[in-house]
Amino acid sequence: MMTEDEFRKLLAEQGYEEIRENKYPPGSDGEPHTHEFSASLMVLEGEFILVREDGSETFLVGQTCDVPAGTVHTERTTQLGARVLAGIKSAN
Repeated sequence: MMTEDEFRKLLAEQGYEEIRENKYPPGSDGEPHTHEFSASLMVLEGEFILVREDGSETFLVGQTCDVPAGTVHTERTTQLGARVLAGIKSAN
């Protein structure tokens, strides 16, 4: 499992231009959407559920996932909520 510092370093090495920290309240259930950018995510606290057209996956503290630009997805959390670090990279 990667540390937050290791993940930040990896994002920089892979050309992610921006790093954001997103907080999701307990029981969040977003709407399906896409982004014009690619995102690489790491869960810092709680449990983060990523729903894509091919199913859903729950990510725990220290786990990472990628959401390529244009991917239809929904962000959800369990009753723990989540704090997620997101690297953002332009799609062009």
